[in-house]
Amino acid sequence: MTSRRPPPIELMTGVPDAPGVYLFYGASDELLYVGKSKAIRTRVRSHFGAPEERWMMRKVRRIETRRTAGELGALLLESQLIKELRPMFNVASRQRRRIIVARRTLNPDGYAVVNLQAVDYLDVRAEDPILGVFKHKTQAREYLAMIAKTHRLCPKLLRLEQARGYCFSYHLGQCNGACMRDEAPEKYNARLDEAFETRRIKAWPYESGIIIEERREDDNLRELFVIDNWCLVAGYRSTEEHQMNESSKPRRFDYDSYKILYSYLADPQNHSSITPLPRQKFLELLRNGLGQLIAGS
Repeated sequence: MTSRRPPPIELMTGVPDAPGVYLFYGASDELLYVGKSKAIRTRVRSHFGAPEERWMMRKVRRIETRRTAGELGALLLESQLIKELRPMFNVASRQRRRIIVARRTLNPDGYAVVNLQAVDYLDVRAEDPILGVFKHKTQAREYLAMIAKTHRLCPKLLRLEQARGYCFSYHLGQCNGACMRDEAPEKYNARLDEAFETRRIKAWPYESGIIIEERREDDNLRELFVIDNWCLVAGYRSTEEHQMNESSKPRRFDYDSYKILYSYLADPQNHSSITPLPRQKFLELLRNGLGQLIAGS
């Protein structure tokens, strides 16, 4: 017999109205959903009141929360937990084993050709940029088909079709003929670059790694994030009661984390929380840990 769900007011006992992550568990203690908010209690209450989420909320038997010092910490922790724990209702954000990279190369006639490549790791370098990153090949091909129409790009050069002569879109009046050298490569390539502007991985804007600090004054919670080349390298968390150095993390590029970090760094309100480090000091930090840095701050 399935256990009845406790009333929402009982489930929300102890849920704080503070930044962090919340986890919904079901009758067999299976993880149903992971979410984040700047005010966890307010956000959890909204789940119970949303008609479209009623089916999921009927299954909730326990709520766990993990507090963070600010919104960035909540965003990064939510993304990490979804990928590691694979909650039942976080389908859209589940971890995929590989990512798809769209690389830009030139053919012998000087026209930009798009090649899709599945990779496990991505090293983003300003001197070797890529056009875009996608979660899977279907998403990449759908994007290529869309920009072919909106920017009059050639499906043949986008690797969406194979043809010896003109592409099919040329015969429909939707391609300017770059596939048969009817359009100057400079004009075509500029249009391709413009089409990928929103998907492009931006060059890392610092000469080395940085530290981002978030604080929550009411409970003396402090978190430091060590970031380099859009990757979370390590983290540090302290409270009034105890201090703990978190273990270093693999320096793997993650597109969801990239979007989180890019939005954070682009917001002028966050600049005061960012400390760029000279390369030598950053390398020392990686070798010796965060202890000396924190002791001196």
